[in-house]
Amino acid sequence: MIMTVSFDAWASNSEISERLDDNQNVSRSTQGEPLFSGLGRELEAAGITPHLSLWSLWVGNPSTGPRKGSHAVTNNIFAGADFDLERMLSIPDAAFHLEYTFFPGNQNVGQPTGPAYAGAAGSYFGGSPARNDISGGYLSQFSYEQDYFEGRLKAVVGRTNARRYFFENNCSSVVACNDPIWDNATGSLPPPYASWGAFGQLQIGNHKSLKLGVFESDPQQYLDEGHGFDWNPSDSAGESILAAIGHETTFSEDAYPGRYELIGFYNTSDQFDPRTGELDGSGTAGVMFKFRQALWRPDGGIRGIKDPESLLWFGSVEAAPDDNQPYQGFVETGLTYLNPFDRPADMANIKVSYARLGSRQLEAQRDARMANGGSADTGSRHVYRIETNYHLGLPGYIFLEPSMQYVINPSNFYNPSARHLNDDGLVVALQFGINLGKAMGLTPAD
Repeated sequence: MIMTVSFDAWASNSEISERLDDNQNVSRSTQGEPLFSGLGRELEAAGITPHLSLWSLWVGNPSTGPRKGSHAVTNNIFAGADFDLERMLSIPDAAFHLEYTFFPGNQNVGQPTGPAYAGAAGSYFGGSPARNDISGGYLSQFSYEQDYFEGRLKAVVGRTNARRYFFENNCSSVVACNDPIWDNATGSLPPPYASWGAFGQLQIGNHKSLKLGVFESDPQQYLDEGHGFDWNPSDSAGESILAAIGHETTFSEDAYPGRYELIGFYNTSDQFDPRTGELDGSGTAGVMFKFRQALWRPDGGIRGIKDPESLLWFGSVEAAPDDNQPYQGFVETGLTYLNPFDRPADMANIKVSYARLGSRQLEAQRDARMANGGSADTGSRHVYRIETNYHLGLPGYIFLEPSMQYVINPSNFYNPSARHLNDDGLVVALQFGINLGKAMGLTPAD
């Protein structure tokens, strides 16, 4: 099982994803130009935009899970570049994207998950904030992008990730936008893991779009501690096929903008009964609806302000009804406050989540628990989470994001052989990030 966190910085650019990634509105701590500004301008003139970022996460479970008081540390260095092929090779409206992600100094992660932090936390909500990166690094992107009809039609092909293109992170945080349907039913690898894929997007009018993508499901390379360079599709588990219709406006266009996306998916991979491990057919399908809508602004909605102080409402309603799915339903709702305390790069979030375990998954956990001499209690199918976090933008393209969640009726999804059901309890985390490319001047500042 691959664990993940949802990173909006890897998705399509938007006002909120820029805030997460760059903290563009924070005053800079250095005087004068960054050290490599000259080189950055030369690269930009040549059509090359480098990007280099460091993210580091600490997460712990003080009061829930089979081993309370555990923690994990995960680190990610994202290094890559975007190449403007029109400027470099005279190919109109074309680009090439390259990125590799390094995983240095990770602590208490691993496969199988039971002995690692995920197994210490036990539940999906408690364990999934820790990124279970078990190799030294992985190819994140090696893809060609072509626009047509003045950008109304976009096509991407190569080694990439589905979550770059579909609306996943609607809660606008780095740590705890995890989604059990995305992670376990779609067959889509979590970022930063790239696999073969093709994606197309058609813009209808100014605000509506149709999307279609087909992506290889390649968990075995991850489990083998590979680095993303085995491009032979013979080891793939299947394909993840996603289609979506969406509507999006921004603060630059609308006083109270919103984003809505309805996503249907079909995962062609073989499906296994979690109770027996035996093959039980091929293919599974589901649907996800995600939204984010501005509700209130203290200025009354003055138009033309790109990033105003405002209150946003977000939510998800999702289903993966197949009997073998670990989670068959997911509902979430919450609020995001932009620019709190007159801090233009900050965000405050609060949300409530509900996940419905599949009955077979619950039986499988009970059987594993009993086989290890533990309790015969089945536990609840209904798991809840109350979570809050704060995104703190700091000078020098740095951010901090503390997070705290309280999990109710947690299962032992990541440690099914644990002898006892989990207690309700807290999971806390602290995310650090810095955009080194912009801090050093290699990447142009906004």
